[in-house]
Amino acid sequence: MANKKSVSSKKTTKRPTKTVKRSTSASSKTKAPVQRSTTPVTSRVRVYNLTRDIPQEKFFVLANGQPVKNVAELAAILDQLEDHVFHHHVTPDRNDFHNWIRDVFEDVELARKISGIGDKKHLQLVIYRHMAGHD
Repeated sequence: MANKKSVSSKKTTKRPTKTVKRSTSASSKTKAPVQRSTTPVTSRVRVYNLTRDIPQEKFFVLANGQPVKNVAELAAILDQLEDHVFHHHVTPDRNDFHNWIRDVFEDVELARKISGIGDKKHLQLVIYRHMAGHD
């Protein structure tokens, strides 16, 4: 019987330790959102919206036939995009990327920012800065 008591006292000793650790991490998780500023949350929402899955019929199909699934992917491929393909979609009179971002992702702010941009590198920079929350 002495062995049973020492075994049960060991279990009792271990359980409060685990409970204390869990409650400490649970309370730190609870406090973390309260201490964060609103800027990272806004940035996360932007990133989610611009990287979310959209229906295939709303993909942007480039003039070379390549589908673009979201705005983050658009920004990522701009480096390799051929100039004639880019300038097919971006002219002094129209910007197809502007229309796609405004209509499909409903990000009027980003659409406004890119409306007058006629350079791939500048467009890429504006998209990345917008996603990061830099206005």
